Amino acid sequence: MSARAKALSLFDLLACPTCKTAVTREGEQLRCAACGQRYPIVDGVPILFPDGRMPEFQHQHELMVRGNYLPWIERLVMQSLPPGAIVLDIGAGNRAFNLPHVIRMDVTKTPFADVVGDSHALPFLPGAFDFIFSLAVIEHLRQPFVAAREMAAALRPGGYVYGECNFVFPYHGFPHHYFNASEQGLEEVFAPFTRLRSGVAPYQMPSFAVRSILSAYRNALERIAETESAELRQLLDRVCDSPLRAFDEKFPEGEAVRLAAGVFFFGVKLSDGPSDVLPPAVLQAWQRSADLQQRFPNPLDLGRVDNLMLWAKAAGCDADPAIADWFSAAQTFRKTADMDDADRRVFELEPVREPAYGRVSEADASESAPSEAAASGHRNPIAGLMGRFRKPRS
Repeated sequence: MSARAKALSLFDLLACPTCKTAVTREGEQLRCAACGQRYPIVDGVPILFPDGRMPEFQHQHELMVRGNYLPWIERLVMQSLPPGAIVLDIGAGNRAFNLPHVIRMDVTKTPFADVVGDSHALPFLPGAFDFIFSLAVIEHLRQPFVAAREMAAALRPGGYVYGECNFVFPYHGFPHHYFNASEQGLEEVFAPFTRLRSGVAPYQMPSFAVRSILSAYRNALERIAETESAELRQLLDRVCDSPLRAFDEKFPEGEAVRLAAGVFFFGVKLSDGPSDVLPPAVLQAWQRSADLQQRFPNPLDLGRVDNLMLWAKAAGCDADPAIADWFSAAQTFRKTADMDDADRRVFELEPVREPAYGRVSEADASESAPSEAAASGHRNPIAGLMGRFRKPRS
């Protein structure tokens, strides 16, 4: 039985960030059996930096506490995943919204962090997660390519990744700001994954970029040339107070991606075998049904409001006893024993709207089934993860 299969709580997922070997709890410390490194536990929170150091501390009264997740791709994926899915939020920091299956990790210890660690050396066992996401963090990583490889290692085959990065945006250090990225740049960062969608989120549109840059420039002028810049600052104030957001919807995608405040990437970890994330019964139903294949050209894409897993959880359970049986037997995960499944409020939130921007994988548009793509000689991002569920070729 794999370490993942035996996971009963957060501590069952933890590993030495250097060796990726399971750690053993000894009082208020964790010890790596392979290298002997010890890691502290502070107020019940494991601190797993590669060098064993203590983190910076931030107390609740010092923080602007963040609440719910936005109605966007990361929340849609969480609503779509199977019941036993385990999720990692990298850079969660001061997010008070707490779900039993979402591990909140940050580089600073806050009252809301479940784990303190470094994105460049994730302190988790290989294949521990079904979904990893990182919001407004990538620009603050000194080596984002390393962090993306760490995410890939921590995901199961068929696991999902979602990341955002600033593009046209001022410097803002928390505590450092290393990189901004274009859409193509972010795709390079996440090269270990197959892209399902990338582009501009509705809250990253050009109006946000313009207002952020002009506001930062205006404030700088006030600091360095207050008297001389008064007239110009008034002009900048008028521009920033204008209804810039009203014009966002007029930007075609090609224009928006060149001027956006930030960009996103949503992808899947491919392997030679079947997906370890999506239920076999659901993938088998998709293979048998031409209607499902037409409705969901890429069964792996959970970044669409109408996706295969949302169908499976509702109509699929009614239509297919094998799917209903799978969901009935599925075990949930709780990072701590005192959390109830009723706390999974993310599933009760309002539906996420269909993303207006973001290029999708070619499989959505041109490859309706794995066997067709294999016959055409094109690489199909679905085929590997369908594994033994692939239709035999004639």
